[in-house]
Amino acid sequence: MDDYRAVRELLPAPPLSSEVERAGRERLNAAFARERVRRGRRTARWSALGLGLAGAAVAATIVIAPTTPPTAPATSGIVAQADGKRFLLIAAASVASMPDEGAWWGSTEVRGSQFHEPGGRYVLRESESIETWIPANPEGLTWYRQTPQGTGPATPQDEAAWRADGSPTSWTYDKPSEKGHVGVVQAEPDEQRTWSTEDWDFRILTAGKPLTKTSEVPDTPEGLKALIDADDGTTIDTAARLLFFAPVTSETRAAAYRLLASMPEVAAVGQVTDALGRAGQAIEYKSGEFTPPNYTGATRTRLVIDPASGRPLSIETRSVADGLLLTYTAIQDSRWADDNPLKEKK
Repeated sequence: MDDYRAVRELLPAPPLSSEVERAGRERLNAAFARERVRRGRRTARWSALGLGLAGAAVAATIVIAPTTPPTAPATSGIVAQADGKRFLLIAAASVASMPDEGAWWGSTEVRGSQFHEPGGRYVLRESESIETWIPANPEGLTWYRQTPQGTGPATPQDEAAWRADGSPTSWTYDKPSEKGHVGVVQAEPDEQRTWSTEDWDFRILTAGKPLTKTSEVPDTPEGLKALIDADDGTTIDTAARLLFFAPVTSETRAAAYRLLASMPEVAAVGQVTDALGRAGQAIEYKSGEFTPPNYTGATRTRLVIDPASGRPLSIETRSVADGLLLTYTAIQDSRWADDNPLKEKK
């Protein structure tokens, strides 16, 4: 099977337009033609590796504690273990051709959670948009814009039940919701906020050693696995965070895709629609990393990917019991850029 045929078979239906298919082919051609090793031109870009917001200006640190003695990386290479996951290898080839130099790493995420209204008759969705600009200059400030989007029915079916309930604009919880709400939840969103801070400290700690430079992040799946040096669950979660949130090189992002493809615990789901209604291919695995802190049931994490562009679309946490979408982070945009629009408009 040639690579173009694989792309055509794996991309979401309905059939792609000629423009989109041509763009996918061009990305693959560029990915296969370029040199695989570009480490020499890399220099340190920032003093800490960003792995996502913990909320407001609160710093967060991911700690990776090895559970087994370090082992040498495999010399034969890491490859996908199942045909159903080969779309990850196509995504890796696509993302490897993306530009990855600039003065700022910018991303826009939509974060949301879903939970039943107090009577359990319908599901509510609470969401917000977070725009983040991380400077390549380690002395610069990181800028944020938080835009709350309020709370309302999650689906058209839930909206019908909400209207039958009198279209309430607030809900009172005597006991915690799936997200842990207690008290009054308002439908009306809070005000937008824009701010900057230098107190973010997102790092990976491996064997007690902080990883603080971009050039220290490997760009092969074997290198990433050796760096993380942890149990399989932590390895998968960390690869997902690198892929979705970290301002790393395109080669490192491609390596994260290949590493995920190699993990037996990662299962292909097939074509899905993410929390924002976008079509993509998905994988799932068992993890509590993104589960709401007060949720006690079993969950699975779903990663939704666009293989044609190589862009990650969303991380979703779902209940094993009933499939309810509990939390999600959807990536609307992420890129390197020369300018920071938040700094200019402050």
